[in-house]
Amino acid sequence: MPTVVVTRGRKDRKKAICRDFAAGNCSYGKKCRFSHDLQSHPEGGSPNIHDSENPRPPAPPENTELVSWRRKLGEPRAKTFRPLLEGDLINLCETALTLLSLPESNTRHQVVISLANKAGLARICEVMEISFDHYTLEIAVSLFARATVPMLQVITHNEVTSSPALETSRGAIFNVMYGSQGRRAVVFYTGLISLLRQISSMELLTEQDYIVSLSAALAGLSEIIGCNRSARLLEEFHNFQVDFTQLMNPVSMKSANSLRVQDAVHHLVQIRDQLKLGTTITRELNHPALPAAFAGLEIGIDGPGRLSTQGPRHDNDHEDICNIQIMPTPEEIRSTRLDYLPTTNITKLHIGGIKGLLDRQFRLLREDTIGQLRDCVQCVFKELTTPGLEAGTSQRLGHVPRYIVYNSVVLSDVLFEMRASRDLQVVAEFEQPFPVRTMKRKEDRQQWWAETKQLHIDSLLCLVDSNGGSVFLSVSQREEVIINDSPSQGVHNVQSKTHPTGNTMGRNLWTDQQRCVITLQLVDLVSNGVGEIIGRSHSDIDSSQVLVEFPGILLPSFRPILEALQIMSSDLKVPFADMIAPSSSNAETSTPIGPPAYALQPGFAFDLRPVANNHELYLDLRKELDMNRFLQYSSLDKAQGVALVNALSRSLALIQGPPGTGKSYVAVQAVKVLLARREEAEMGPIICVCFTNHALDQFLEQVLSQATDKIIRLGAGSKSKVLDPFNLRNISPNIEATKAERTAVWKAHKNLEYAGTQITRLLQHIKRAASTAVIEEYLQVFYPHHAVELFQRPDEDNSTILEHEGQDPIPHWLHEDMHSRSGSHVRVLQELRSCQLHSMNQEERATLHKSWVTAIRESLINELSSVIKYFVACRDDLNRCRRHRDLRCLEQAHIVGLTTSGLAANADSLRRLAPKVLLCEEAGEILEAHTLAALLPSIEHAILIGDHEQLRPAIQNHNLSIENPRGRQYSLDVSLFERLISHPDSNMWTPHDTLEIQRRMDPSISRLIRSTIYPNLKDHEIVKDYPSVAGMRKRLFWLDHRVHEGQGDPSQLSFIAHWNDWEIEQLVALVTHLVGQGTDKNKDIVVLTPYMRQLQKIRNALEKRYILAIGERDLEELERQENLNRAAEYMSPETQPTNVPVVAKTDLTRRLRIATVDNFQGEEGNVVIVSLVRSNMKRNSGFLRTTNRINVLLSRARHGMYIIGNTETCRRIPMWDQVIEMLAEDGNVGTEFPFC
Repeated sequence: MPTVVVTRGRKDRKKAICRDFAAGNCSYGKKCRFSHDLQSHPEGGSPNIHDSENPRPPAPPENTELVSWRRKLGEPRAKTFRPLLEGDLINLCETALTLLSLPESNTRHQVVISLANKAGLARICEVMEISFDHYTLEIAVSLFARATVPMLQVITHNEVTSSPALETSRGAIFNVMYGSQGRRAVVFYTGLISLLRQISSMELLTEQDYIVSLSAALAGLSEIIGCNRSARLLEEFHNFQVDFTQLMNPVSMKSANSLRVQDAVHHLVQIRDQLKLGTTITRELNHPALPAAFAGLEIGIDGPGRLSTQGPRHDNDHEDICNIQIMPTPEEIRSTRLDYLPTTNITKLHIGGIKGLLDRQFRLLREDTIGQLRDCVQCVFKELTTPGLEAGTSQRLGHVPRYIVYNSVVLSDVLFEMRASRDLQVVAEFEQPFPVRTMKRKEDRQQWWAETKQLHIDSLLCLVDSNGGSVFLSVSQREEVIINDSPSQGVHNVQSKTHPTGNTMGRNLWTDQQRCVITLQLVDLVSNGVGEIIGRSHSDIDSSQVLVEFPGILLPSFRPILEALQIMSSDLKVPFADMIAPSSSNAETSTPIGPPAYALQPGFAFDLRPVANNHELYLDLRKELDMNRFLQYSSLDKAQGVALVNALSRSLALIQGPPGTGKSYVAVQAVKVLLARREEAEMGPIICVCFTNHALDQFLEQVLSQATDKIIRLGAGSKSKVLDPFNLRNISPNIEATKAERTAVWKAHKNLEYAGTQITRLLQHIKRAASTAVIEEYLQVFYPHHAVELFQRPDEDNSTILEHEGQDPIPHWLHEDMHSRSGSHVRVLQELRSCQLHSMNQEERATLHKSWVTAIRESLINELSSVIKYFVACRDDLNRCRRHRDLRCLEQAHIVGLTTSGLAANADSLRRLAPKVLLCEEAGEILEAHTLAALLPSIEHAILIGDHEQLRPAIQNHNLSIENPRGRQYSLDVSLFERLISHPDSNMWTPHDTLEIQRRMDPSISRLIRSTIYPNLKDHEIVKDYPSVAGMRKRLFWLDHRVHEGQGDPSQLSFIAHWNDWEIEQLVALVTHLVGQGTDKNKDIVVLTPYMRQLQKIRNALEKRYILAIGERDLEELERQENLNRAAEYMSPETQPTNVPVVAKTDLTRRLRIATVDNFQGEEGNVVIVSLVRSNMKRNSGFLRTTNRINVLLSRARHGMYIIGNTETCRRIPMWDQVIEMLAEDGNVGTEFPFC
């Protein structure tokens, strides 16, 4: 009898839907007593599946061919189920492949799900069990080509391998194919390889069909090994790899450039990598010593982990970065030994090749980011444990980044709230900052917390105690904290023993004048922090606790990159590995770079018509292009045209673009050409990556206006209204989920709810750990003699009665009058566990009772940690299922744009997308670690565009910078782009192209960078006819002075760099003059300075007269610095609170733009005024001592540039000396502005 789903609703509904019919398996036909009318039952036979946030839309009607195909699969429970005849089996496999080629995602999903059911798995086994030896060769080849190959193509289809919603089905299929101990797969592939040898020798299939067969067989083998790790240890699978290599060799020699051959080679390489891992596992099982890969470390270098001469430095010091926790552990924080930091000298690395490069970038980036957190917490710990040392003293010494300390911390509640996506939370109470403690009105305190940038949502903190414990947390909720004790709401409350009130109802940061309340959550749920938090919230803490906040440190900006590097180091699927990570320092100085693999297929040629004014012109990489004809038709200059052609011709292409030469324009032209051949190359979407959201928005807007509207922008950092309709968050909700996706989400959500229920239950038990009932249960299991003595006593007739009936035996036992051992020597805990309870004195009883409660809590906390790990796995599974709709959106896009951090955060989805082309803008300003994380395994063509002569990547730790003599050995701020082109410590030289014609600066301005950095830079004709600057006799001038700079007290937390008030006065006078001449009518004036403190003062001087525009990055830094001023008030009670003006974000098209030099790269202005600030007796130029920063500063102006600075201070820098000499030769240096 068929199974049914009883639909809920009105009683007059006559029939329920037949689930077997919905699955295509009902054998009763018209005689079935249940409804076969799918149209009248929009819910179909599916369970009541819905996302709690997004109710399920009606299920689409199923494809009639799918329903028919399901019937052919049959139902194992039916009497009619039997093995299919050869012809029916061929029809079943070919139809399945046809259904997978249909555009409806729901149909494709249902095919895979059906194959993963009992009937489908049975049919797959039938195909695998075909014995080719029992047939004539002709029939065997036919069965192979029409049944075996289609079946392999179906189960290795991209829809199967990439869809998170089908992961369970995929696992079921390949587990069945593997069989018990791999026997089914071994028999299947043994017969398949034997037949392939005959086909190859006798040429029984066409070359194309043979290649397709090989590719399908290799794809299936790769998936089987990937889903069954034990396969890597079986010798037969290693033999299969050798056999397939022999079968591939003649094919690859004849048709190496075919896309199908490339697919087959890719699968074969993947199999080799998987089996190499198996060999490594076997070797380590037999020889559990250090891996041989770690043998390259030179004597004298104190290596990582076990390679260190003194042993591991702490519990987070490992040879393999995959074993390193991202956040520092308490033991790591307390360690006094310096961490292992690999240098640029690859002969001194403990591991070579691409794994060594990933290791180096991971460790250096972690030191630059996580290292500053470690050092901050270490300083706070010293302050807590050093009597008389004032909080915040260490940071005033300038050795560590700024941080804010909140004192007298008590953890009052532990919560779990799954529905709010806040997971495990803790309510923390602490002392109000000093300025707030002086405010009696609640409204004033609320305004202070609203205006400050402290403790905002997702702000990173660390709970530190004087015993050396530390837990990293983030702000979950800063508004009113409402506690609900009802388990049904998924929230649990534990009252604190330390805080006298124990009342957190309706309290927050500002309700109380003396104490704050805030809700925090663990940064890493699966770490040991759970036990720490639970323990601290349930016992009297005998140590002082503080919360440390790290202003401006955003964990999402670097944590995904570190995690991506760990994944890459684990699987080593990094494209261009031989080019970017040579195995020795003796590698060739010039690295030959071939074309992208997809461009090598027969007959492929790039279509240049989109950039050649629609003239018939193609780039065939086997032929020479008529460059003159191409330049005649296109709008590109010669250098741009050559750069474009070479970018298309090289799998790893580098384009250097000096200021104003049109880097982005060339990038857009490359996109046009690539899109014209995306289908022929099976290219998928082009991944466009930038470091900043602003640069990404600018580039995508150009692509949108010039190339295609099939763009998807990922990330919440976009400020472009033009791109808003193209943001994934606005597109994905409009895509209908398939039945498989809804089912997967429902199952994952159910698992998550179950895990959440268990967490709530355990939290309830932990709360009751000291209750009599729980202790009695514990004693009955572990110490039954104490249970009998405490809770029961024998009666005269050998029955038992409760001791102290009507009283709670635990408190009675703890506090009853004692005579026998009062004042006696206190016995140790081990002895007490075997003693009679009533023979103990009060101190012994308290000790034993505490050990019971502690043991109970520790057991529950251990169980809670395990359940939380399961909860996190369920949550990740749910997120993957929900992201599948996003993946289907991305598959339809031609361009996918995101930042490097966004790419790392979405790496799982993008790997499933399998893109072939990566285009990276701002490549010279991106850390190498970020660029490496963008190299997804499927990338065949990477185009990096940037300029290593402009700003380098920004880092936090100057001791890791190439600009620091001590940091040169690490050179963390050298991008991959710069290292490949010209890094002086590398013997490598990678072919690249440099653009030569600038279209921005007046020739007198461009001369400053042409004579110093870019000898081949030329001026376009359009820059030679610029108008003069209104009201000025000269368009280029240096106002020279000797007025010394101001400098804050470095012992104060609010100390911020340098400023120069005299330069501000002159700057304001110049701006006023230019505005009076009408220069501002086209929003022409830009004011630049290298220092944030100077920018603050410039803003204060100009904002009363003009509408100012401040870029987002400068604005964020200004707010952060002003927040530190508030923190200084907190640290120093003597300081009176100051009213810091709140900066409002303004549109960048407003009249007067002010910016720091570092945040103005890539932008320009008609008239640029520069305040250099530095003027001192030591002739210290500060930030402006590097040519990269000077280059950016001098190349922003189009019509005119006016520099205010001390020439004597600057002349110590060679580039500044050259610039000043050129200006002086032309009479452009003086002590007064050349006003008309």
